Parts: sequence; structure tokens; C-alpha cells
Amino acid sequence: MRVEDVESHYARALDFGARVLDGPIDREYGERDYTVEDLAGHRWNFSETVKNVEPEEFGCETIDAWLHPA
Repeated sequence: MRVEDVESHYARALDFGARVLDGPIDREYGERDYTVEDLAGHRWNFSETVKNVEPEEFGCETIDAWLHPA
């Protein structure tokens, strides 16, 4: 789920009793995210874009779109 500010959202989740599964971390593809489990056992991942990164910068390859016959 997208949020505007991962850090403040994370703090609020902790205040409301979420169990941390993966604390805030910067990913190589330009996202900062965290994963928690709520009191009912549902898992949630929250993220924000912190940097625009081209796929080639983190080991992927950009390909042309598949063309569908008309």
C-alpha cells in the first residue's frame, strides 16, 4: 500500500500495536518500505518512492512491449 511518509506511518503502526515483520528499509529499486502484521494477523506492506531508479541500475533489463497481432 502506498503512503506519503513511511517513517511517520511506521511509527503510527507501532503505536497501534502492529507486529514488525520487516522494519523500514531502502530497496535498490528506489522504494522504502516496511511490513507489519495487525492484531487480526493480516500482513501489510507500506511503501513510498524515495528515488527514481532505472531497471538497469539494479540488475534488470528494459525490454520492448509485446506486440499483439491486430
